[in-house]
Amino acid sequence: MTELERIAKLEKKLKVRKRKALAKEYEKLGREFYKQSHAQSMSTAHKMLQHIPMFQNKESTLTTDQYQQLQDIANAMSYNGNFWKIENLKEVSQWLSQFRVENEQP
Repeated sequence: MTELERIAKLEKKLKVRKRKALAKEYEKLGREFYKQSHAQSMSTAHKMLQHIPMFQNKESTLTTDQYQQLQDIANAMSYNGNFWKIENLKEVSQWLSQFRVENEQP
């Protein structure tokens, strides 16, 4: 067995050990969360996690009117075989500008 083969074999073994060690740490973390949260059941613990921003699903913050406008823009697009074409690009870019971080108009 060559030096490179031995190193590759060691790398594989280390990856397996690392995966097992990570799983063990995640289990400890989960048990600690469960104890500190005083959850009565697993479903209660899951509900608690839903109130933490990083675990929440990112939902659309569009208003109904904005969603309708976006749907109208999408419906007005036409496919030419290679890409989608937008006829009213100026209006679309103006509409999209409302979502800029710097919401200033020139």
